[in-house]
Amino acid sequence: MAVITKFERFEKRTFKLQPTQVVGHFGTFGEGSQKVLQIDTQGSQAREKPQKQSQTLQLTRQSAEELWALLGKEFNFSA
Repeated sequence: MAVITKFERFEKRTFKLQPTQVVGHFGTFGEGSQKVLQIDTQGSQAREKPQKQSQTLQLTRQSAEELWALLGKEFNFSA
């Protein structure tokens, strides 16, 4: 589990699309400036223990705003 506090670009790294596809489950907790968005993934059907929680990421209000701006820039989204 990890709370993302900041996003930084990797300048010199090779990326590839991961072969496993899963559903992201999300929820929120806290209120106001303390609100947190949590995203969990579960193991794929091909894993030894399918449906067991695999990864958890949490976004604070600040990191969610940073991600919002990043998504807009990278995918040409507009509000």
